[in-house]
Amino acid sequence: MMNPFIQKALADVHTYPASSAQLSEPLPSDPKTIKWALKRHPKTGGLMVDDRFRVKIIPQTPNSSSPNPRPTSTPAKSAAKPEAIITDVFALGDVAVMEKSQLPATAQVANQESKWLAKRLNKGDLDAQAFTFRNLGVMTYIGSMRAIMQTGGSNEIKG
Repeated sequence: MMNPFIQKALADVHTYPASSAQLSEPLPSDPKTIKWALKRHPKTGGLMVDDRFRVKIIPQTPNSSSPNPRPTSTPAKSAAKPEAIITDVFALGDVAVMEKSQLPATAQVANQESKWLAKRLNKGDLDAQAFTFRNLGVMTYIGSMRAIMQTGGSNEIKG
């Protein structure tokens, strides 16, 4: 479940983190003069992260009170909006949504994410490789001492 603090309380970035932010593209003005917001998934409200769990921020639109308004219709193709990655702020588990590949909200995913991030932080090499999820299978208890297990392959085990 999404943490209520992340879901409701956080929105604006009070000060642009110049020392730890990497812009996706150069901006015509100083990024410190722009009001920034956390980039969120339009449906879940989760924090958008890159493949190393670094949180993304985007400029707020001047006409909107919400930094990431939900689209009311299919948007026309437009130029990519600038964004920045904060290199020393991380999100994982239920509060994070990986932009390139959305992962299931399971304990298995959160466990693998936390181990990956802890290992990279301890080694100090966050740029070495991106996170990849390895599906170890899912098991569900169906009652009367019976369960069903689905592995990464096409096999199902019942009993």
